[in-house]
This record gives sequence, C-alpha cells and structure tokens, in this order.
Amino acid sequence: MLTQWHDDMATGSQAVDKQHKELLRRVDDLLKGAKSRKGAEEIGRLMWFLKKYVRWHFRDEEKLMLEAGYPGYHSHKTQHEIFFREVLRLESLHAEQGDNTLMIVAVITAMCEWLRSHFNKLDKEFIDFLKDTGHNGNGNGAHRESPEGDGEQ
Repeated sequence: MLTQWHDDMATGSQAVDKQHKELLRRVDDLLKGAKSRKGAEEIGRLMWFLKKYVRWHFRDEEKLMLEAGYPGYHSHKTQHEIFFREVLRLESLHAEQGDNTLMIVAVITAMCEWLRSHFNKLDKEFIDFLKDTGHNGNGNGAHRESPEGDGEQ
C-alpha cells in the first residue's frame, strides 16, 4: 500500500526516517478516514499538519545538507519547494471543492507518490553522501521535537 512504510524506503538516518514515517502515517490516517466515511474530518487535519510539519521537516533536512556541504542542496531544496507548493495547491482546491471523494483521492495520490519517490531517490542520495563523507545523518536539526508540541509555525 502506498501509505505504508517499507524497509526499502529507509534512508539510513534514524531521524529522517522517523519523520518520513510520521508523514506517511498521517496520509494513512486520511485513507483510513475515507474508508470509514470520516475523510472529511481527516482531510482538513492533514492539510494543517502538512503545512506545518513538512516545512519543519524540510528545514531540518536542508540544515543538515548545509552543515554537511551537500552538493545537491539547491536541487533538493527546489524539490521541497515544489512539494510545499503542491500542498498549498491541494489546500486551495480543498477550500474550493470541499470534502469529497475525488479530493481525498487526489490528496492521497499526490502525497504518496511524491513522498515515496522523494524518499527513495533524493533523500537516499543525500544520506549516501553523508555516509560517504563520514557524517552520521543525524545532525543538530534532525533531533528537534515535532512542531505539533512546540508551537512553532
């Protein structure tokens, strides 16, 4: 299933993998909500969560990239920006269309496809770079608690 974590998605960084698992868990909550006819409740929560958590997660990854001198930083950051714009687009679409099955399917599909491809390609390349250069992949930024509890915007 698209929303389930698989070992082949692991980057090798426990901190990054933990954050990725949380992102997938939230999208899975939306899928479960849709199946139990509570998708309308879940989609608003997911949109709020994604806007907050994704920005926090991306800042952590990007900080770690800069600390490590990762040469792919700019292209990776661009992909983060594209994903965040997609989250904003889906949020706008949700505001226009409301809670409906097509909206829920669009959100689940977009999130899962992007996250899995990003985890499996770009993040793994970055973690491989960290390993090759002797970094442990768990830089300072990757140890902060989730923004849900700390009020960070």
